[in-house]
Amino acid sequence: MDECMNNKEYIAYLNSLHSYNAKNSNAYGEKNVKNDFFEKVLVEVGLCSYIKKQLEEKAPQVIILTGHAGDGKTSIMYKVLKDFGIEFDNENEIQDIKLPNGKECRCIKDFSELNDEKKKKYLKESLDFPNKGNYAFIVSNTGPLINTFTSLFDENDQAEMKMIDAIDDNSGEIKDIKGYKLNVINVASIDNTNFAVKFVENMIKDELWEKCKDCSKCSHCYIFRNRNLIVYNQERVLEFIRKHYIWLAEHGTRLTIRSMTEQLAYMITGGVECEDVREKNENLMLFFNLFFGYLGLRNNKKADTILAIKESKKCGYDRKRLRVDEKLMINCDYKGLFNDEMNAILIKSENSDRLLKGWIEFIRRAYIFTNIVTDKQRKREDNEDIFSKQFERYLTLRDNENEKLLYADNKLIIDALSMMYLGKVAGNRDSSIPITLNKASGLTQNVQLVTGAIYTRDIKLEKEQSKDGKFDENSKRYKLYLNVNKNRLDYVISLPMLDYFEELKNGVISTNIDPQLSHGVESLKAQLARVCKDDDDIIEIVVLKNKNDSYYKFEITNDNDVRIV
Repeated sequence: MDECMNNKEYIAYLNSLHSYNAKNSNAYGEKNVKNDFFEKVLVEVGLCSYIKKQLEEKAPQVIILTGHAGDGKTSIMYKVLKDFGIEFDNENEIQDIKLPNGKECRCIKDFSELNDEKKKKYLKESLDFPNKGNYAFIVSNTGPLINTFTSLFDENDQAEMKMIDAIDDNSGEIKDIKGYKLNVINVASIDNTNFAVKFVENMIKDELWEKCKDCSKCSHCYIFRNRNLIVYNQERVLEFIRKHYIWLAEHGTRLTIRSMTEQLAYMITGGVECEDVREKNENLMLFFNLFFGYLGLRNNKKADTILAIKESKKCGYDRKRLRVDEKLMINCDYKGLFNDEMNAILIKSENSDRLLKGWIEFIRRAYIFTNIVTDKQRKREDNEDIFSKQFERYLTLRDNENEKLLYADNKLIIDALSMMYLGKVAGNRDSSIPITLNKASGLTQNVQLVTGAIYTRDIKLEKEQSKDGKFDENSKRYKLYLNVNKNRLDYVISLPMLDYFEELKNGVISTNIDPQLSHGVESLKAQLARVCKDDDDIIEIVVLKNKNDSYYKFEITNDNDVRIV
């Protein structure tokens, strides 16, 4: 037997996690937990410890873990039970267990897959458990949960709204919902981007690849080489992967655990099994190409069956001009930008592919994943070129409790608002910005109706810890809000909003912005108009001029005359 078969079980497991070859038998949680390798690559998330603590130390309750299909809910239940020393029962719909504190707990691992009759029966029974001093732990997709809970009550609309409110609130607290003690946890609203980093670290552990070293195909196996390249460039690879998934989430594409798992497993294997590895054109199967669904220089449309790859292509990182392009494309200074292994790969690729279409994108993908640049200025430029100018600053504020907001952060908002209303940046720290009625096109009118004003010194950015931080003590996130005239606006200042403000500040006017961002901008303007509203009896207009703007105030008298104030 070919020695290449030594590690075929693990490679087959990785390939079963994605849908490239329609063989993702382990992609679904209830089947995945059966596999011998599941435990070895399992990522423990903070939510597991939170649920375990609720079941051990808190009052009897029904914990409902809900979210989208593929959010990792089943794996969380598996890990919680394992931490209690209880084997996860994959065969039965209900698993009644005894907790260390002596209480009983009913576990329903896949509520969504039950028929309607069983859903109603099991949910009703589970809801009564806390009244008897015991617990229940239910895993369910959101739709079936809402529908079944609503069907248990005569006042359907009221029950439905209470459950929806609990899901949206995601407070992690026990709530009294229609007389039952429920703790509803919405996994879909919890940041899952750190999962990807931990999953890659688990996938590439030495113990899982030892057999490959003795394989007869080891010298030309692109699967093993991909794993080694990731190990050699681990810091940069993991840094980019984390930032990439955050970038997607911030722009409205939150991938599930299952989607990320598919992409990351395919990134290593390319959908190839051990027995199919051949000694030919190894550079077709490089991990930094596979991550984006490319085979060498060629776009592999078949890889779009993996949702995360399809969404990653849309980011277009490899089509963005980089300030390092001259070194990459003209000077071909690979030695100064890559380690020895990558340098050899790129020189070999250059000899055959440099003049072909797609080479520029190929070399950029290699740089994004594997460059060895340590200079802080160059790294800052790379982050600005690959993502956006505000991205690194936003991450720093988002992830660090002790990072303080600076005047420069406020100045970005002030300048953007001034450009939004006046078409020019604010003059000084104590100037005022008129809140005006203008067209939504982004083009500034010379004459505008003033509805209020805001002093620049009264504009402040604030940060507040996001709710999902309570589910993981080691991973806290912070959100940005705008405080105007001591009124905190009810709108999160997102990364796309900061990037939009950066463009506004620099005089870039886009008339075709993302609908979600456009809605956010208009919401922000509406709230500003509300908190900065002037006296209704006075009409004020501003006439924008090249030098000094002119303001005119008018009053309508009791005789319906108009006079200048």
